[in-house]
This record gives sequence, structure tokens and C-alpha cells, in this order.
Amino acid sequence: MKIVDRDGRLFGKISIIDVIVILVVVVLAAAIYVKSQMPHTGNSVTTTTVVYQMRLENQPAYMLDAIQVGDQMFDKERSTGGSLGTITDIAVSDGTDEAELDDGTIAMVPAEGYYNILLTIEGQALIGEDGSVSLNRIYDLGVNSSRNFNTKYAYFVGTIVDIQIPGADFAQ
Repeated sequence: MKIVDRDGRLFGKISIIDVIVILVVVVLAAAIYVKSQMPHTGNSVTTTTVVYQMRLENQPAYMLDAIQVGDQMFDKERSTGGSLGTITDIAVSDGTDEAELDDGTIAMVPAEGYYNILLTIEGQALIGEDGSVSLNRIYDLGVNSSRNFNTKYAYFVGTIVDIQIPGADFAQ
């Protein structure tokens, strides 16, 4: 007796195609069973409130009117467009610039009509196990990083000078 006859039946009783279909169904059923027995992990991610400060150096006077407490921060170049936080405080000091004095020395002197601005911003971020901070879930934030930021009415280069994570046992 042949294993497969001329009609393609196994031992003359069942079609080879039927055997393949039955094997596929058994493998799929086994895969579903194994998958259902695996431990489930949550798919929700918890964000943490972070407070960071950004320094804007030697900004013209009109920038003081363009940036307000309550404005949302954005970075169109490195973000998906979501907010990077809300400005909660603005501190202003006179701007300075390097100048050569009459005696040939270089010194920092007041820059008339220009101001240094320190923004305090509060945003939601993911905190990595290594302490990394990702605003808006994807925007990596680091101290001493200078980038182009914007609000609704202003576009400027800002440098991150401090990151605080309330309730955390470490600070950036």
C-alpha cells in the first residue's frame, strides 16, 4: 500500500490538503493558548510633573512682552508639536555683553535695551531609570542643552539650566 495514492490522499483515506489545514489549526490553537498564559503587562505609562528652568540671554525689550506666564512652550524642530510645558514664572535681569575697555581689558558691561530672562516651566515627563527626562514622552531634556524654543508669540534660543523632579530623591 502506498503512503500517498494518485488522488493525493494519505493512506487512501484523507487528502494531504486536509492534513495541512488541520496542522495549521492545531498550531494556531497552541499559539493562542501559550499567549493567553503569558503574564500581562500594563500599557499605560505614568508621567511625572517636572519643573525646569531655561535661560534666555540678551533678549531685546519686545521679548518681555511676547513671553507671558501661562504660555505653552514648544520646539517645532525636535518635537511632535505637543506642549513641552507651561511657563509658571519669569525673572528678568539686565543683559550684559563683552566689551573692550579703554585700558585694553575685556569686561562684561550692561547691554542697553537687552535683558536676560529666566523662565520656570512646568511640564509632564517620563523619567527613565537612569534619571533621563523625556517631555511630551519623546522630547529628551538635559541641563546645558541649548535649543530653539517658541511660544505662541515668541521664538528664541534657550538654555536649560536646571531640572527638578518634585518628590524624587535626585535632581538633574
